[in-house]
Amino acid sequence: MENNGYAYSTPLNKQTAARHLVDKAVGYGIAGDQADGNDVIATYEVTKRAVDRARAGGGVTLIELMTYRRKGHAEHDNQSYVPAGEIDRWASENDPIDRYVKRLYDEGFAESELADLDARVKDEIDRATDEAEASPMPDPRDALIGIYADPRALAPLWFRAGIKSAVEVHERPSSWGTHDV
Repeated sequence: MENNGYAYSTPLNKQTAARHLVDKAVGYGIAGDQADGNDVIATYEVTKRAVDRARAGGGVTLIELMTYRRKGHAEHDNQSYVPAGEIDRWASENDPIDRYVKRLYDEGFAESELADLDARVKDEIDRATDEAEASPMPDPRDALIGIYADPRALAPLWFRAGIKSAVEVHERPSSWGTHDV
């Protein structure tokens, strides 16, 4: 679970009594773990612990990753509720990519090694994007394959079979200009 400090525009401390969202795991009877979501290695380690626990039969784990949302919740969100300077502070002090690159440099990686890696990743992404754009649209049922268990073969929108409209009679006044006469 991403904890970016806000639930849309509401600060977390005004949205829930829990100081940490990971504390909610106990209410579901599952393991909970928390990590710095802006630290690549910490995120990997907490995820690995959860996967190892699940593979060993220990069940699911609620993971709370502490991070920050530097853009609005949606395009229309101007983030007027964010205290002045908070976004800039997080961007300058806690950017996950900047932190990881610094760590790699501190561990002795050369700038040329990281530039080569960036070029290979960009090329891989470009090739995958080109392949996806040239491919036909997938069958909608494919979205469900391998999620939890293979679903029964049902036609998309099976729950709407025989329904032509959501309502029998339009409830909109004709003055709205959207009413079928």
